[in-house]
Amino acid sequence: MNQPLGFATESLKLRMFTEDDYDKLFALTRQTEITDLLPDWKMTEEQLQRFLKFVIRSYNTFQASDVRILLAMEEKMSGDLIGWCGVFPNDKLEAKDREIAYAISKDFRNRGYATEAVQGMAAFIWGCTELEEIVAIVKPFNKASRRVLKKSGFERLDQRRLSDGRDYDYFKSERPCVPNCKIL
Repeated sequence: MNQPLGFATESLKLRMFTEDDYDKLFALTRQTEITDLLPDWKMTEEQLQRFLKFVIRSYNTFQASDVRILLAMEEKMSGDLIGWCGVFPNDKLEAKDREIAYAISKDFRNRGYATEAVQGMAAFIWGCTELEEIVAIVKPFNKASRRVLKKSGFERLDQRRLSDGRDYDYFKSERPCVPNCKIL
């Protein structure tokens, strides 16, 4: 990788994770508001250390044709690590699918940050990769995530029972069509 991966929005900076993020990331993964919805993030200290190293190494092999990226979500004003957002395969979905996933600290919710991060990530993906679509799965009772996805241009297609035996609302966003420009 020649240059850092990431982007900024009005209120957020989405950047590559570093090993210095471990303590704050561990604290986020102790919040039941996150792990109740994303139980895979309820890791031991050792599991999280290995996972963080894996994520950091993955930046060196980022490919526009096979997207796998997880970025740290930092509030610009405070500089605090407040969550994460990424696009990557999910073993519960079809192999071709790339799912957008995100989480935000309980202390920074209801400020529009999740929507800002998802919209920014979609713009980043459309501008820097070859993906034609991004999907999302949401537990049906998670009204906040459903609103985030709808505000971010994702369309709910249906409800699907996935390999874990649970039902999820299935959303999709397609690469926007940009008309050919002609210079007059």
